[in-house]
Amino acid sequence: MRIATTFAIALTLTALPATAIDFLGVELCAGSIDTRVALPPGSSLVLQSAEIGDNGGLVLLLSARNGKVMDHVDDLMTGLTGKRGKGDGDFLEWSDGRLTGVAQKVAKKYAALAVTSTDDCTGDQPAPSTATGAAVTETPDAAAEPTTPTSPSTPNILPDPIVPAAAAATTATVVPEPAPEPAPVPAATPDFQVIGAITHEAADPTWVDVMGVVANNTATGYKLATFDLSFFATDGSLICVDTISVSVLKTGQERAFRDAIRCPGYSPDAVAETRLQFSGGF
Repeated sequence: MRIATTFAIALTLTALPATAIDFLGVELCAGSIDTRVALPPGSSLVLQSAEIGDNGGLVLLLSARNGKVMDHVDDLMTGLTGKRGKGDGDFLEWSDGRLTGVAQKVAKKYAALAVTSTDDCTGDQPAPSTATGAAVTETPDAAAEPTTPTSPSTPNILPDPIVPAAAAATTATVVPEPAPEPAPVPAATPDFQVIGAITHEAADPTWVDVMGVVANNTATGYKLATFDLSFFATDGSLICVDTISVSVLKTGQERAFRDAIRCPGYSPDAVAETRLQFSGGF
């Protein structure tokens, strides 16, 4: 609001009967399109760009080789207007009746300066040219650029600040790395485990010979351990179940067994699954 108000006042001032203002080698006047600005020799300021604002004002992007950029801009404008700027470290304005200027800090060592005059131009204006300034040697902090509110009735001639590409690059969004997937939890080891497959074969119409290997994963050893051995069909139905025994099954030991179970009507092709379940021991 302060910038829009300042320029609204400057644009309504009555032009004095004098020649146009020489602003850093440019004829600063109402409707000027000249952007060939030349900073004083030995200036600590570097001209990054120069362009024409919406209402004919001259808009500069300046950086500082050293020190505070707003202090150097204030020194420059004081030499032209004879007055120190009014404001703070981030915003300053000057006015001497014919020339009005507004500066705003846009990064650590960068400032935008807008100047305008009510004087009429003395003659034809040259075609706008691109200002050439020293290369940027310092990267400004990636701070958020301050926004300047504008009056609904008075357009703001201070355009969006031009920040070098190096500063814009520092604001790139950093994509966080995906969190590592948790390690799979190993399945618990059963107390008694069948090693390999349990084989079975009919001994007669009633009895079936069985043979296999069982491991004792518990902390208890057995002189004799008993197990229920079951046969299941493809549809999950129980065919038969009977008890077998394994002698001298020590803790941590794998022990082979051979026994027989009662299974009337047994058919080896009908058995789809065998299950061995601990039932007791001593």
